[in-house]
Amino acid sequence: MPHDYETERRMTGESTTGERLVWAILEHRPVTFFYHGLQRTVEPYLLGIHEAGEPLLMGYQTAGFSHSGELPGWRTFITTEIHQLELTDSLFECRKVDYGSAAQPMLEIFARA
Repeated sequence: MPHDYETERRMTGESTTGERLVWAILEHRPVTFFYHGLQRTVEPYLLGIHEAGEPLLMGYQTAGFSHSGELPGWRTFITTEIHQLELTDSLFECRKVDYGSAAQPMLEIFARA
């Protein structure tokens, strides 16, 4: 089987957090990461620049811990505060989401599920 450099790059630290989030969104792959000191597992749905100028991820957190309520549930994450991001080997089926009401106001969207 030939070596798939691109797949390896997606899975490892050779790519940026933003690149890995775009791949995860487009491929419907859950991600794990640390955010504000807590480990989380998230189905990523939307990546863009918030109207305040911050890069933002909107996702459905399915496991891990949260300071903002019970799980599972929709969460937004400032991507510059995401650490140790890894794509999982599994896939998720997209949930119905109304981006108009669920998403923070975005100036630019890079990827959406």
